[in-house]
Amino acid sequence: MARVEHSVEIARPPEDVFPWLLEEDKVRQWTTGLRGYERLDGGPVGTGSRFRQVLEVSGEHITVEMEVTAYEPPRRAESRFELRGIDVVNTYALTGATTLTQTLDPSGGGFKGRLLIPIIQPHLERKLQADLAALQALLQSR
Repeated sequence: MARVEHSVEIARPPEDVFPWLLEEDKVRQWTTGLRGYERLDGGPVGTGSRFRQVLEVSGEHITVEMEVTAYEPPRRAESRFELRGIDVVNTYALTGATTLTQTLDPSGGGFKGRLLIPIIQPHLERKLQADLAALQALLQSR
């Protein structure tokens, strides 16, 4: 699967935007098709934190368990999850004042992954764009 990336400009400083990327009460407010988002461990969000997401994408329910692999407030967060045998790295990068870029970078998956990639990629691209547009609108209206 080719890398999927999208950026939006948000008229808020990175310190205001960063908490919205992973915190349970905030992610629910802007992630399209989100049917469930729960923390699987305790303590403050940081590297090693684990979450379970249930998403509806194109009429299909998808459950993923993700682990935060980098947590560098207020500039960068990264998580990893598996989607149908494909390992996906999800990265949020905040630059300037404030450009938010989300990147989904898949790898592996073998033969099955190569078959699924052309089917899944357009859905992921649309979802990424819709999610970031929703977050942008939400934060700029506050």
